[in-house]
Amino acid sequence: MASNLIVQKQTSLLPRWVLRLLGYSSLAAALISLIVYWYKRFPPSSSARRSNRPSQGGNQQSRSTAGPSTANNSSTNGWGSRLLGNASKKKRALTLSLKNTVLWNPSSDVDTPNHAFHENAAIALNRLTQLYDVYLIIHVSSDDEKEQINRLLQNAGLLENNVLDSRKILCCSTEEGKIHMIRHIEPVVHIEGGWELDDGEDIVRKLRPFVSRLIWVITRRRRSSFNQARLKESDQGIMGANVELAEKLLETTIGKELGFAVIEEDA
Repeated sequence: MASNLIVQKQTSLLPRWVLRLLGYSSLAAALISLIVYWYKRFPPSSSARRSNRPSQGGNQQSRSTAGPSTANNSSTNGWGSRLLGNASKKKRALTLSLKNTVLWNPSSDVDTPNHAFHENAAIALNRLTQLYDVYLIIHVSSDDEKEQINRLLQNAGLLENNVLDSRKILCCSTEEGKIHMIRHIEPVVHIEGGWELDDGEDIVRKLRPFVSRLIWVITRRRRSSFNQARLKESDQGIMGANVELAEKLLETTIGKELGFAVIEEDA
């Protein structure tokens, strides 16, 4: 009877052990099959593999190029490079009435002009384009005068290498036309010098409420009339905190920005 129980126990244990082994093997096979299926169904993206590999190489590259990058930065840290870099990002509009500021006409006959640059004016205009988005406004009396002024700008190299944008060289034949153009451009600075027959007083008077900074280039005699002790009532509408008077463009605060002027206050 006891031997029968032992035999029955052994025969009952053997199938259970086998079943367990088969069960574990089946489970492992099922897991492996699932992993293989998942890998085939959703393979790792090549971009992820690439992004992981270059991340190490990228660190090596950044370390290897750190020296030359620093050298290049040090070589471009000059005043001129910083000026050009900042100006390209932050240029604001500036309108410049060309006559009596940059150009002058020694001829007394308006119909036969003979324009020329003021001393250092071409250099100043070049530098001005590095700081501002410059619009030139020219009061002309004829096509011949317009062509003459364009030749002057061309010969000075101001129309080459995008120093001046030819699309921003604007001509007018009346003061009202000039005012309309300036109001449309909405500059932060306007520089006025009038033309052969007028010093630009009416233009300054009408633009003063709309332009935050006006620079008016006039003769010494005309400037002296704006002395507070002698200021006429009719001239009070011209003067304001945003109006600057000067005899020459290079003697203004703009000239100082360009590295030219030493501004002298009136005694």
